[in-house]
Amino acid sequence: MPQVPTRSFQQAKRRVRGRVRGVETRLSRFGRAVITDVRTGHQRVTTDLRTDPYLPWILLLAAVLAAFWVWHRLPNVATRDERWRVVDPVEAFAALTDGVSYGSLRDGVTYWRSYGATFYVAAVVLVPVLVVVLCAGQVEAFADMGRHRSTDFWSHWQRTPAWIWSTSVLALRLVNVALAVGCVYLVYRVGTTIRDRATGRLAALVVTCTWGLLVLAHEAGEDVPAVFASLLSFYLAVEYLESGSTRTFYWGCLAGGTASALKLSAGVSALVLGAAFLLRARRRPGNWRETVWRPRFLLVGVGIGLAAILGGYPSLLVGDPADVGGRLARGVANKGEPHGWRVEPSWWWILRGYLHGLGLPLAAAALASVAATLPTLRDRSRVADGLGLALFATVVYLVAFSRWSYVRTHHLLVTVPLLALVVATAANRLRERRPRVGTVAVALLLVTSGAYAAAGDLAYAAQPRDQTAAYLDERVGPNTTVETYVRDPQEVGIPHRVDVEHPYDRQMRVDGVPTKPRVHEWILAVEERCPGYIVLNYHRSLLYLAPDDWGERAAQLSDADLERYYRDLLAGEPYPYAVAERFGRQPRFLRGEGRPPTWRAMLRVGTRPRTMQYGDPQDMGVNQYTVILERTGECNPEATSPLRSDDDGN
Repeated sequence: MPQVPTRSFQQAKRRVRGRVRGVETRLSRFGRAVITDVRTGHQRVTTDLRTDPYLPWILLLAAVLAAFWVWHRLPNVATRDERWRVVDPVEAFAALTDGVSYGSLRDGVTYWRSYGATFYVAAVVLVPVLVVVLCAGQVEAFADMGRHRSTDFWSHWQRTPAWIWSTSVLALRLVNVALAVGCVYLVYRVGTTIRDRATGRLAALVVTCTWGLLVLAHEAGEDVPAVFASLLSFYLAVEYLESGSTRTFYWGCLAGGTASALKLSAGVSALVLGAAFLLRARRRPGNWRETVWRPRFLLVGVGIGLAAILGGYPSLLVGDPADVGGRLARGVANKGEPHGWRVEPSWWWILRGYLHGLGLPLAAAALASVAATLPTLRDRSRVADGLGLALFATVVYLVAFSRWSYVRTHHLLVTVPLLALVVATAANRLRERRPRVGTVAVALLLVTSGAYAAAGDLAYAAQPRDQTAAYLDERVGPNTTVETYVRDPQEVGIPHRVDVEHPYDRQMRVDGVPTKPRVHEWILAVEERCPGYIVLNYHRSLLYLAPDDWGERAAQLSDADLERYYRDLLAGEPYPYAVAERFGRQPRFLRGEGRPPTWRAMLRVGTRPRTMQYGDPQDMGVNQYTVILERTGECNPEATSPLRSDDDGN
């Protein structure tokens, strides 16, 4: 006979049930708190839209500018990074089509480089595209998009249907457009919180008229999502300063951790939250050390942030921490090495990045506003604390960037909304002290900055590479080939359907004999292939014509044979090709002009939004300059091909 449970056993059961009920109660309370906070945030947005009649129009303007011609370059991509952000989750899908298992998922997630939480954003965005793919019966074509390590860039791009590229890239770009508008709203909310709605409106307008934000809204990447998450964390830090709410601080930690998972440099959010905690402690009565010593509160916040960062790397979740370690090592180590086409000091990159992203008028206004704001930071006020946090974050970023060998505009973007807050506050203070002067200054700032940003934005409708692709699409028939000398289709404007000759697929026949010459000989043997058109771009072709001291890239490309080849092509002899069309702004060295002095180059950057880029951002200015050559006669490889020189006895 079983024995009757003892009293101690009954007590143990009651304790277990009590603990289970306690966990259920806490989870229920946590769920209600989350729902309450989300509803509060939603109500705040709707209240702002109803209360401020100007806010909807500001957000509409931001949406129009960010979405204008957002389909540019499709089915091509704007940058290499844009391609990989779209392809990353497809790699996991491709692995799962080979076999649904945890091992397949792990292999797919770690197939190539790990890029953090942008993986999740792209994966969610691509779900509707996947549904269409399933309905169209093109699962294998979609999966091949994620298998790229065994092929070259051209084959990878052309074997994937154009509509899959277009819909996938456009979907992710539209998410960035929405988040860019969200950034404008968050700047408005911060400005309203630290001062008033007038400051929030002006700060939002300044960000809307920022060319750097508009550029990055026109590509699929992690920069705009990271800025949005960083701004959300900053806003919650400011809110915590006022309310001291524990939940607000923890939400800020979650947003900051998400920003760091999206982009490593956004980890400054943690320092901003720490500074907000110290400023809040300074306001509280009692012993300052006692108000600061809150280990449980701080440890929970750190834990939330770390969980968001670690969870943001899918390769870590599937059990491959080494992949994450490699990403972190690349992200830190590579910044200290020269990269791209210019070797310049960090101040050159930072100054150029701000002038390009803001424009000269707004950059000057930001500098003047910072100078005017610094003396006011000694005040113990909400405005001083908010601006102090903004300037603190900006200084930390600049100190970090000063150790890098190259800094792009997209690296600096996270500081732009913070500087907009400083500009708006300083401008409204000026309007209050000297109404007429302040009003004129604000009007001039908005008009000049808006003109700078709008000029760059409108030019998306007439980019040289898109014009090149349209020109060739109208003229190239099914049996005509187009030759180019770039490795990546992103670097040139060529229609997706066209048969392309490029030096990264050099298999060819000479007198019926298969051969694979070196790149140098392959290029010079153009008449062996006899393409209908040749497309010359800036940095893989025309830069051979620049003097060696033009820059690091020009020095690397120093080659007398190839320089003569490109000059002969442009001259129209001895090769049977003539210039059919040119698109874009001609480089200075082709006009026989040297580089301008630094001050003039910087002035040009701040007054012309589409100046040249270096490295990973979108190519602009002379970097999109393209020359199209059309065949005008019969090819005679015996006269020009180096692959036949031995046969001729030379």
